[in-house]
Amino acid sequence: MQCLKVSIGICAYNEENNIDNLLKNLLDQALPSSFRLREIIVISSGSTDETNKIVSKMEAEDQRIELITEKERTGKAQALNIFLEKAKGDILVVVSADTKPLQGSLARLLESMKPNLGGACANTLPLNKNQTIMEFCNYFLWKVHNRVLFVESARGNLTHLGGDMWAVRKGIVDCIPKDVINDDAYLGMTLRKRGWQITFVPNSEVFIRGPATPLEFIHQRERIVIGHKQMEQMMGVGSSTIGAFVLRQPIFSLKMLAEEIKTNRILDYPKIFIGVFLEMVAQTLGRINFRRRSTYLKWKQIRSTKNV
Repeated sequence: MQCLKVSIGICAYNEENNIDNLLKNLLDQALPSSFRLREIIVISSGSTDETNKIVSKMEAEDQRIELITEKERTGKAQALNIFLEKAKGDILVVVSADTKPLQGSLARLLESMKPNLGGACANTLPLNKNQTIMEFCNYFLWKVHNRVLFVESARGNLTHLGGDMWAVRKGIVDCIPKDVINDDAYLGMTLRKRGWQITFVPNSEVFIRGPATPLEFIHQRERIVIGHKQMEQMMGVGSSTIGAFVLRQPIFSLKMLAEEIKTNRILDYPKIFIGVFLEMVAQTLGRINFRRRSTYLKWKQIRSTKNV
């Protein structure tokens, strides 16, 4: 049986709070016998904290870890291009630096990569479920997003790679345009245009920390909305996400929202309304500010999301 080599890429900018735990997590993930971890490449772009020092120390302890530094922060698309060029694996996995993959999730993601598939994406869930109103809003809206990915994947229509942990076959896409904001959407659409299928893997779970305040939430979502509009303009089609579907397929979007609402208690409905309202504010601002999209390539970090 052929053993496929796996390369993992992590794009980092001032990720000292989590990079150590993430690298240890990935090294501890048990892989199926048909896969072997070839390398973990960390591309640190203009980091000014202890990120480089932490990764350098781990690099000295494990030869599978490689640190590549950029003097200036040039944007995630450019960092990913470095990974796409340097990676030697048959399967390329990209994991966001501010995440915590559940044990076994990497194996389940890789096992989903059947011969007809070009890519697969994991199931992203916020760690902060519902202790505060914003935590509930984050969790609820991610659940709606994941419901859309699940339905589109089952239909064979998925054009999105999820964002926080995804896998692609080496060689399908070698370069991303430097001005792309939503790299995962670009890669997903490119895979589909080249005749490859994408799958959503619900039992491959990766945890994140959602924005802690309404303003942080709007700031994060506004950038993503602008990225989706950029993809529609660049690729001629929209991405398979609830944010991209809101205006393009409003009936489908409302159906996904209604189905997720039914899984909650009536007492939670006011919090759901707040979450939907914040999303609509972000959708509106994203469309208003689309002309300034170049300023969103190097977005301001939301520090409340960095303690995973």
